Amino acid sequence: MLQTLDASREFSVASLKNKLIELTYFRPSYKFGWNNWVPNKVCILAWRSELERLPVLTELAKRNIGTNSVLCPVCGDLEETVEHCFVTCGLAQSVWQAISLWCKIPSIFAFSIRDLLAIYKYVKFPRKKTKMFHAICLVSFWCLWKVRNDIVFNGKMVSVVNLVGDIKALSYLWVKNRSGEMSISWDDGCGFKV
Repeated sequence: MLQTLDASREFSVASLKNKLIELTYFRPSYKFGWNNWVPNKVCILAWRSELERLPVLTELAKRNIGTNSVLCPVCGDLEETVEHCFVTCGLAQSVWQAISLWCKIPSIFAFSIRDLLAIYKYVKFPRKKTKMFHAICLVSFWCLWKVRNDIVFNGKMVSVVNLVGDIKALSYLWVKNRSGEMSISWDDGCGFKV
């Protein structure tokens, strides 16, 4: 039986090439969601965390960059990996729980960074509120990384209450000024109203 590669029913190099591309082209099922309501540096940090391209202690140790320990500097319980920083660390879990309470959604249980970065797709909010929630998630990544760096480089102590307050303040500031929704008040931002 003669199989054809395209509708013309004639063999050609172009039809063979197109068929090979069709069969071998990898289409990733996940696509990172960029959000223009936060600065690019925030999106880039979240994107790099999803790619596991952040300088956490385990990655530095793999490259023979001197570290005393690879244990998480925040909790000290497990090795510091990118996933641990944002998903499994006790501080991160407390932050995500506070975010879920603030945004009035069911508790956030994530098993990977990708779960956290895609959670905005599954909340049942109007379009603008969904984009605001996505911005809040990205700002949470930014603030968690900033606190981690303050602990590592400055020896600062961390408070979940202060961290969540910083997330609320930065989310409000960036969403209000970058979304074009100048009518958002502090009460609306803190009450997660749009």
